[in-house]
Amino acid sequence: MTRRRDLAHLPGTFGYPIIGHTLHFAQDAERWATEAYRDHGRIYKSHFMFEPVVVFADPDAAKQVLLDRTETFSSTYGWEPTIGKLFARGLMLRDFDDHRFHRKIMQAAFRSEVMAGYLDLMQPLIDGAVGEWRGRSRIDFYDEVKKITLNIASTVFVGLPLGDDAAWMNRRFMDAVNASVAPVRWELPRTAFRRGMEARRELERFFGDLVPQRRTSDGDDMLTRLCHAESEDGDRFADDEIVDHMIFLLLAAHDTTTSTMATMAWELATQPGLQDAVREEVAALPGGRFSWDERDALPLMDGVFREAMRLHPPVPFIPRRLMKDARVAGVPVPEGTMISVATLLIHRLPELWPDPLTFDPGRYAPGREEHKTHSHGYIPFGGGAHTCIGMHFAGHMAKAVMSDVLMRYRLVALPGQQIQIQTVPIPKPRGGLPLLLEPVG
Repeated sequence: MTRRRDLAHLPGTFGYPIIGHTLHFAQDAERWATEAYRDHGRIYKSHFMFEPVVVFADPDAAKQVLLDRTETFSSTYGWEPTIGKLFARGLMLRDFDDHRFHRKIMQAAFRSEVMAGYLDLMQPLIDGAVGEWRGRSRIDFYDEVKKITLNIASTVFVGLPLGDDAAWMNRRFMDAVNASVAPVRWELPRTAFRRGMEARRELERFFGDLVPQRRTSDGDDMLTRLCHAESEDGDRFADDEIVDHMIFLLLAAHDTTTSTMATMAWELATQPGLQDAVREEVAALPGGRFSWDERDALPLMDGVFREAMRLHPPVPFIPRRLMKDARVAGVPVPEGTMISVATLLIHRLPELWPDPLTFDPGRYAPGREEHKTHSHGYIPFGGGAHTCIGMHFAGHMAKAVMSDVLMRYRLVALPGQQIQIQTVPIPKPRGGLPLLLEPVG
């Protein structure tokens, strides 16, 4: 582990003894990171999760770290202090040749023709769930959409609609996610970390019971595909490897996308003109329905989706640990150091994003294309070998859900309503997202 004095050449502070800025980070990571950037610039040292960290709010650093042409920056050991035990051995927590091997096998489950089939599976689930909102004048949008995305992920990835198990599954994932930023990292009674590890073990048993069944059955769901997947050399995933991948993928498939849709819904609810324009765009589709064939026909919706991920990226900080000494964006950093690419801050750099705190889906339109100002100035899905394998799945699911919602309802913010985003571990509105519903048509 890097010592504090090894980073004496960098600006920044280490905060309190032992815990550093851990509590500030867990309570309000956006404020903590923004104030540190204001005081110290794009590259600064800090201290959280019980060790020194170097934070890079710099697109050049992001490019170097995420492309990692010299295999210097470990994702496995970067994520280990937070989710290493809770989501162990998921694809994002693997490195180099091991990561490439697993990703290559898994890629078959995300081919274009497979994605088209996933959309076909999604649509009736979305229709049924969104249709049940009719007659309600107010909903907690975040909670309702999370139910939808979890059921979609379970159906598409596991081949098992959750039904009555949805609440159980949601609690298990919430416990595991919340434990990732818990200051106490031991399984002491009544601690968040213990609840998270208990949830992990329950999920292991749940998926572990399914794998032997799927080894001998056919199906189009991801679990069955992984049970039968082989590399060119005939290698296959072991049962426990499939369990690890499913726990991580199911989390990523529903929690991060729910986060983005909550931001989309809030911005549309507070900008009625923008909401009407997106609704008109959807209405112009055949049957007023998002489909695989029309996946590129919603440029404004796509801009809203992109902008939601810019302001509140699903992974606001990307951790890595140096496997050897290196210069990162020109700054010497010793072997063993934990670093963090601050996606949240990079997405708000004024030299890349004029008026960066304004929600403006026109940024991505031809003629502006601010997301192309720097190759790594817009990284909501990470980059390099670890670019999110499910990024297209996430985009299609978000557009399918939001299209269905907008064709049925007008989203309206409550009078005087304000929201506060909890940035970590995954961005979400504190206290939920209550919105008013008005029928359309």
